Amino acid sequence: MVLLAPLAVQAEQGEWYVAPSIVYTDDDGNRLIDDAVAGAQVQVGREMGKHLWLEGLLGYHDIDGFPGQEHLELGFNVIGNFLPDSLFSPYVIGGVGYLRADVGTPDFGGSPPADSTASNATATGGLGLKIRFGDSPWSLRTEARLRHTFDSDNALTDGIVSLGLQYNFGGKPAAMVAAAAEPEPDSGPGVVAVPADSDGDGVPNDRDQCPGTPAGVKVDARGCEIVKLRNVYFGFDSAVLLATAERMLSESASILKRHPDLQVEIVGFADSRGPESYNMRLSERRADAVRNYLEKAGVDSTRLASRGYGESHDGAADMSANGLAQSRRVELRVTSK
Repeated sequence: MVLLAPLAVQAEQGEWYVAPSIVYTDDDGNRLIDDAVAGAQVQVGREMGKHLWLEGLLGYHDIDGFPGQEHLELGFNVIGNFLPDSLFSPYVIGGVGYLRADVGTPDFGGSPPADSTASNATATGGLGLKIRFGDSPWSLRTEARLRHTFDSDNALTDGIVSLGLQYNFGGKPAAMVAAAAEPEPDSGPGVVAVPADSDGDGVPNDRDQCPGTPAGVKVDARGCEIVKLRNVYFGFDSAVLLATAERMLSESASILKRHPDLQVEIVGFADSRGPESYNMRLSERRADAVRNYLEKAGVDSTRLASRGYGESHDGAADMSANGLAQSRRVELRVTSK
């Protein structure tokens, strides 16, 4: 968690997550404790990209046996996600950590039991599955992993199965606003006056035909914003907007509201698996989902037209995993200015 903390300042919406869960421990037989649901853990991490997560783990387990044991687990994990844009996202997990085991040692002479403590480094690896709850930031998360404890006397390998919820959160950092450089009214000889740029877009006021552009947007030589609306992508056989698609559409809605003269055609596509008529309806539902989102975000419906093309598009014959993913898209095309 300490290693992840410096990354927080760069987080975008939905990139951070917290995942509490209950834990079933299938212990190594040499521990002499019971297999049971007898603990919990919480994972806090960041989605570094579509296929890579980094997370810290804190777990506590109080397990009956002969003798009973209490486990405190700390870990740092790397997760590889196979289908990040799907409602069902399988992943692999691997990491290193630390395990403290407090072992109660029974005394058969009638005196109170003695305790011993073992603290060892660990390595873990396993498989998991994240199931999204539609468009919400909540997901169901379950995983099964093996945890190997390094001990020169008695190395142990436990099976850990967890089931819990994951909540994604985060926010974009505020854009830095460039300060306008005003020329000195009485510049002396040899002093070059800096042209004024009130909106900080890099185009001086005397050439800026679109004053007041928001900080951070790309502009052309006239100082006017370059309008570029990004495609959004869907999971297999789905017209549900994923969190990444909603972030892109939120940006597109902001652009469209800054340019009320733009007309946009929303065009849906599907890959070529399944009947052609079904794929046509699926592409129309995807286009409608995007249009509905933009309307709810404040874009005038009279400026939006939507239609589906099904599998009738370039690239539909590409049956590779990447080609199929590229086919499950909606394009936003500016038709007039």
